[in-house]
Amino acid sequence: MSEATQRWQVGDVRITSVVEAQTDGIPPAFFFPDADKALVARHAWLAPHFTGEGSTIGLRVQAFVIEAAGRTVVVDPCVGNGRTRSVPWWTDQAWPFMERFRDAGFDPGAVDLVVHTHLHVDHLGWDVHREGDRWVPTFPRARYLYVGAELDGLRSDADPDVPRLRAEVLDPIFDAGLADVVEPDADLGGGLRLAPTPGHTPGHASLWLGGRADALVTGDAVVHPLQVAEPDLAFGGDVDIDGARVTRRALLSDACDAGALMLGSHFPTRPGGRLAAEGDGWRFLPLAAEV
Repeated sequence: MSEATQRWQVGDVRITSVVEAQTDGIPPAFFFPDADKALVARHAWLAPHFTGEGSTIGLRVQAFVIEAAGRTVVVDPCVGNGRTRSVPWWTDQAWPFMERFRDAGFDPGAVDLVVHTHLHVDHLGWDVHREGDRWVPTFPRARYLYVGAELDGLRSDADPDVPRLRAEVLDPIFDAGLADVVEPDADLGGGLRLAPTPGHTPGHASLWLGGRADALVTGDAVVHPLQVAEPDLAFGGDVDIDGARVTRRALLSDACDAGALMLGSHFPTRPGGRLAAEGDGWRFLPLAAEV
């Protein structure tokens, strides 16, 4: 595996992070309007994995690949290459994501299920790839799961990326007959279950592995370990800030009580760890992973 790949074993489940990109040196207020460097510096444990020089933060775009009960499941397959997006640093990119995916031992043709915590452009881009002038499914034998409330939200979303997202990503999957629309608490079988975690988006769902005990993929319910320490800290991309705060506290409490391995979808450098209660929040304790 490359350095952009990490792997954890939890019981009979194996979880692999495949990184598309990581950006460090970000001023915390860029994503968290109420944060400043003093707030970051208050939590010394964030350094060096999650914060850098000058109390800046890092964020990562990555997918998690879960091998459980004889299935290969891809969660939130990133931004993708060769796209036009409203975010400049996601536009016209050529990341070696699929090379890393294959180097980690995965075959796109052997993926059984693709799960999306929500439908922002950095969580579903590699659902498809370009062949000539067409966008075609990257995982041709997989079922692609979409929470119904997320699809409904796209119909009324004023985001300029939405028409392109529908035409380039969603339509090819639905046209190929590979899409399944599910509820945000759907039982996916084999110990995998979605859990409604609204706030970032109305239909956002996190993913529990092993029945709310073994592991948790957060999606954007928790964006950075700073929000583990400061769970009321609002993320600028949340559509319902108060709702997201309630969701985040409940999710972190559940993960801590369960002793679950928590996998932060945008956590940089060391994205898997366990929680310990600390003050009015929690501390994220990174778990060593195979690299």
